[in-house]
Amino acid sequence: MATSRIRRSAAAVLTMTAVATTVLVGQAVADEDRPATATAPATASDTEAATATAPASASAAPAHAPADTADASARSGRVPRIAAAWHSAWTGEDPNALAGLFTKDGTLVDLSVPYTSHGREEIAEFKAITERLIPDADLEITDAFRSGDRVVIRTDYSGTLPGASRSFKVQMATVLELRHGKIAVNTDYYDRATMLRQSGLPADWRPPTQR
Repeated sequence: MATSRIRRSAAAVLTMTAVATTVLVGQAVADEDRPATATAPATASDTEAATATAPASASAAPAHAPADTADASARSGRVPRIAAAWHSAWTGEDPNALAGLFTKDGTLVDLSVPYTSHGREEIAEFKAITERLIPDADLEITDAFRSGDRVVIRTDYSGTLPGASRSFKVQMATVLELRHGKIAVNTDYYDRATMLRQSGLPADWRPPTQR
């Protein structure tokens, strides 16, 4: 009789264990199938909003994102928004679009020409001069990042200089210093000697506006 009761008790324990395991496994499966709860984005200041937020994972990226464009990169978090806006303005046709990204007393410095523009009016004029001198000028962003109020943009700068027998393509680095989300200082760095050598022009070549 004692042995029979022990066997029945053991069987009952095994049955309860099996039931509990089934319930736990079912709950785990249900949890996996349940959609994740969206997390509300943190509030950012106007200055901080100038930088795109990187997606939490690769699955958060759009399924059919535009290929390798500055604007698409900004949306996916690879390029700060101000860098994408700067690129769009430089490759666009409206000089005022570039000037509008700057503070009223903003400065654009091209160390390789060399040329310095002060204020939005002069910056718009510099953009217009560049378009006239190099109608096929183009910039392709290869990398960009932001740290606080400084943005570094690396580009492939290409085009054809006046009187050149060949086009050029050089690497350029641009450093933006921001103030309240606007560009206070834009400094461009590239190798002028390489540009002229690729263009088939003499080392002492100067833009027509500087002759």
